[in-house]
Amino acid sequence: MTIENFYPTPVYISDVDNFEEIQNELEKNISDIKFGTIDRWGKPHKISDPTFTENFLVDRNVNSLIDEINTHIKKYLIGINAPQSPNLRGGVSYEIKSSWVTKFDRGEYAHIHNHGHFDIAGVYYYKVNNDHGNFFFECPVPQMSSSFLYHHLTNITQILPKDGLLMLFPGYLNHGVYANQTGTDRMSVSFNVTLHR
Repeated sequence: MTIENFYPTPVYISDVDNFEEIQNELEKNISDIKFGTIDRWGKPHKISDPTFTENFLVDRNVNSLIDEINTHIKKYLIGINAPQSPNLRGGVSYEIKSSWVTKFDRGEYAHIHNHGHFDIAGVYYYKVNNDHGNFFFECPVPQMSSSFLYHHLTNITQILPKDGLLMLFPGYLNHGVYANQTGTDRMSVSFNVTLHR
């Protein structure tokens, strides 16, 4: 007798290998950012580009983090047995299409959202501590919540962030961030990845 989980949601969580270099490079690139808010969201937190038209990592050549993200994307794609690109021998072609820095002051949070049509969404934690507000995922199968038997499987899954942690997950997966309860900033870099077909 076996019980199979046929439709799992692949979430990749790892520490980075090149922590000091990444942190130093981010510190130089974040110091001059003029953060803004997205009014239609009710201003829950600050963001480096409220228009989502810029690509922080690419535009500012944050190459140590880009290289690290590339390393982990390849591991993630192998781990989920991603289909091979017909135009690329022995691999999958992809692009970091957008990226931005988020900043949470005291009481600020990220509402539940997803990254729409992007294949992979990701986040790198630059400056966080235990009271800065956990990242959380919602169950991607909301129909389970109406069942007495399976309701307990739909609980929100929380991730305790820490400096140097990198996460990759499907862009469709709903997620958010609980409110920062401290007087210090919580900062991370988020990004979206598109696979080339």
